[in-house]
This record gives sequence, structure tokens and C-alpha cells, in this order.
Amino acid sequence: MSSIQPEESLDLINRLKLGDTAAYEKIYNVLSKELLGLAYKKTGDKVIAQELVQNIFISLWEKRATADIKDLRNYLFGSLKFAIINYIRSEVIANRYIEHEQITYRPNSEDTSSLVGLKDLSEIIEKSLNSLPEKTQEVFRLSRYSHQSTKDISNGLNISEKAVEYHITRSLKRIREYLKNFYIFFLL
Repeated sequence: MSSIQPEESLDLINRLKLGDTAAYEKIYNVLSKELLGLAYKKTGDKVIAQELVQNIFISLWEKRATADIKDLRNYLFGSLKFAIINYIRSEVIANRYIEHEQITYRPNSEDTSSLVGLKDLSEIIEKSLNSLPEKTQEVFRLSRYSHQSTKDISNGLNISEKAVEYHITRSLKRIREYLKNFYIFFLL
């Protein structure tokens, strides 16, 4: 099964709209690797690529009844294109912010420096979280800010505990990336 023929595509779309999980799995099995390859090529990050593709398939399932899909391949690759653009845009904005802060940050005293550093640190953490997909942000905030357990989050959001752990791990990785830049800047 290396591709989906046009007639089969229409059948899969109709079955998907009715909630047929076998149709959904077939779409995923046939197109996910190709989508993942393109996402990796454009982002250069395997985890980000997996996350983008995963979010596209989650969205496909969630919007299956209402989405106006004429061609599965075009729909999924178009969705990936916009997801990559949004990801790159968020990265550019975050990088511009960091560059701006590095240029304009001039502490007047040690106390002021500490307060400003703490404020900047909080902003960096929020920026890093805001650059993540909505579901990942929600899971992280429930875990770290609301102090909910993995099991509670899993039950509340109707996702597996493994998915909760994935979202938390992804959030922490993103925060670490942002904090690494912040730490280098703060030392300067």
C-alpha cells in the first residue's frame, strides 16, 4: 500500500466521516511516513516533525465529520504545510524576541538585574510554552501549574498516560531549549 487511489480516497473519506477507525488507520498507515519525512526535511527536528504529523492526524479525526475533504493527500499535505509555516513563524518570533532582549537588556544594579532576570525568565517560559501545540500546552499547565497527576490528566483529557508523558516531555524539552538561550544571555 504505497498510495491511495482516487476511488479509494473517496471511499476512505466517506468512511472516515462516519467514524470508521479502520479507514482512519489505513489513511495513517499509508500517508504518515511520507508526511513525517516532509516535516522532518522542513523542520530538521525529528520530535517536532512527529508532533506536527501527530497533530494533523488528531485534527483529521476530530474534524472528520465536518471537514470538507475532496482529496486526502492534498488535504493532509496542505495541513502539514500550514503547520510547518506556523511552527517556523513561532520560532522566528521567539528568536527575534530573544535577540531584542539581548540587545536592549542593560541592568542598573544587582537587585534590579535579579528582578528583571526573573521577569524575563517567566516570559521565556511562557513564550516557550506558547510555541507548542495547544494540547501540549494544556497538558503541561495541568501537570505543573495545577499539580494534576498523569492519571488525572489522562482521564480528564481522554488521552493515554503515555500521551500525557509525551506532552510533558516535549514541553520540558522546549523550555530547556529556550532557557539555554536565556542562560547564555543572562551570563552576558
